[in-house]
Amino acid sequence: MLDTLSDVMSVKSLSDDGLRVGGYLIAFGDAAHPDLTGEYFTPRTDLCLDLFPIRPIFYDHGLDTSIKAAPVGVIDTLRADEIGVWCEAQLDRHHRYLGAIQRLVARGALGWSSGSLPHLVQKSGGEIIHWPLIEASLTPTPAQPYHTTVGAVKSAYGALGLDAAALIPIPDSPHPQSKDLPHPQPLSVITERGVGGGVWERESMPPESVPYSQEDIALDEIKTLTQTVSTLTEAVKSLQIAAMPIKRLPASVPADPIAARTDQISVTRATKYSELSAADMSFLYELMAGAGRGWQPESAFLRELADKSVKAVGAGQLPYEAIKGLAARGYLKANELDNTAQTGFGAEWVPDSWRAELWLRVRQDNIVAPLFEMLDMPTNPYELPIESTDPIVYFVPETTDQVQMVLTGGNPIPESKIASNKITLRAQKLALRMAWSSELNEDALIPIVANYRRQSIRAMQNAIDNVLLNGDVATAANTNVNLIDGTPGTGTKYLAFNGLRKYCLVTNPAQSLNAGGPVTLPLLRKTRFLLNGAYALRPRDLAWIVDDLTYAKLLSMPEFATMDKAGAAATNLSGQVGVIDGVPVFATAELGLSQAADGKISATPANNTRGTAVLLFRPLAYAGYKRQIMANLEFISYADIFHLVVTARLTMAMQDNMSSAMLFGISV
Repeated sequence: MLDTLSDVMSVKSLSDDGLRVGGYLIAFGDAAHPDLTGEYFTPRTDLCLDLFPIRPIFYDHGLDTSIKAAPVGVIDTLRADEIGVWCEAQLDRHHRYLGAIQRLVARGALGWSSGSLPHLVQKSGGEIIHWPLIEASLTPTPAQPYHTTVGAVKSAYGALGLDAAALIPIPDSPHPQSKDLPHPQPLSVITERGVGGGVWERESMPPESVPYSQEDIALDEIKTLTQTVSTLTEAVKSLQIAAMPIKRLPASVPADPIAARTDQISVTRATKYSELSAADMSFLYELMAGAGRGWQPESAFLRELADKSVKAVGAGQLPYEAIKGLAARGYLKANELDNTAQTGFGAEWVPDSWRAELWLRVRQDNIVAPLFEMLDMPTNPYELPIESTDPIVYFVPETTDQVQMVLTGGNPIPESKIASNKITLRAQKLALRMAWSSELNEDALIPIVANYRRQSIRAMQNAIDNVLLNGDVATAANTNVNLIDGTPGTGTKYLAFNGLRKYCLVTNPAQSLNAGGPVTLPLLRKTRFLLNGAYALRPRDLAWIVDDLTYAKLLSMPEFATMDKAGAAATNLSGQVGVIDGVPVFATAELGLSQAADGKISATPANNTRGTAVLLFRPLAYAGYKRQIMANLEFISYADIFHLVVTARLTMAMQDNMSSAMLFGISV
């Protein structure tokens, strides 16, 4: 049983990218356990969960002056249980305030609150009988249900392509003249006040007591919002713990200001040091920790001191020397960002005079991932049902006796079964992260953001090709095919999952062949027929993947060199190896040289002298993606930096043990 209402209504992140959130939108209660309004939902409450397949999510019921009634996401799962109604939702990845909302969710600063329309709600005493769930809101002050404004519902439902006309019976004229016309439903006017200890009460004016004119309604809403802001301010102050009297620095040192931002939601969470400036906290540290008093500040104190000090230095209120001690203790890091003064990490791109166009490197194409059947994984893990053993066919005599018609063991046709099997896919994450200063972004002659993003995404594409080929999860010493005489370091990309080389060399070594010298057409054909015969006879579904130096040797093979042997496809004419026996050939930079004896890679480069050719039967090789390559760029204003994270979640699966083969030990 959850201890508090805040535990129940808390919004939690359900995905690594923070785009999927969940939690209990509604908590069931009873007369002895109402919510903070004195009302309660029960399992009998009619919530109309089948009303729409999706519903909008607001921030604070559309009352926030910046976000207003723009939906910040959609609900796609509503499920009732003994606790209440569990809600799962997808945030809008393109919403202007997405980053701010994700940070509030990560800090536990938001809760769920349900919304309905006033004319649809029915209550009996404190029990809520009928509450059609129209929307859900992420709010910093949860624990009570809300009526939702008609305008907000119309705007949000329209944005989602839903027809809200059936929910909102409003006449065309805002001031109906006929008695026969229903009066438009007035907006619920909600006032809140703090009663101490962070507890809230709500007073809701009955509809008949709300002024009818639209002007009066607008004035009342303004008053209500003003009261709410005042109440929030008082509540924050009441939560703060009074600091001990200390000797303050001269008044000429101003308090550390926190610059207001209009492009993000801000929720202030009071701490025992909230009233102290960076200078005050520094003085407190010197007073209490010095002179042999032995006071050891907690980490929270030092982190807050570091945060305030950096801001004060940035505002010119403290000298840079004020934060050097914090950096030395590890609460601040030095030279962790690309910047204009750091050699090799930005300085080269801010010269006196340069061409305003980046000279790009020439890279080989990413050819490996496109050879695999791509599969989106709706869950992780995800299971693929596959065919297995066929039923058995028997030679049987003619049926001659009536007894043989009885389904027994003596039936002339023995019974057999069709076997079943499955493959389980578990996605693994590849990621890179980098940051750079705003000064570099402003001063560089090339478009930093666009080029960093392009280069980072290309690095991720290269990594995916590399792991599909070279992946090996073995971490023990002298066992990994990519480091056969060493121990892989934590976080090395090829540890994500097993790839094609590991499959042929270790998992099923009968699928590999040592060339022991130059590559020849007979060797390539022999490798091809290590595959299942049904696969080897379908060259259009096969693909050779080779390293660059092996490709160079293929160009010199006599079978392909001259027109009398290969016609217009002769390598002497075309300069490329298109196909071998009808099988296309692809060269990749992600397949390196290996040892002659076993096709595995040594930590000593001089030992790696031989080439490799991998043959893949494409229809039975899957690359499962839980997350395609995603690049997230964020501007962190308090640090004045840009932060880029590129991620992908994927895995590889082969249907059987005869759908790939490898020729290694090729002289290059």
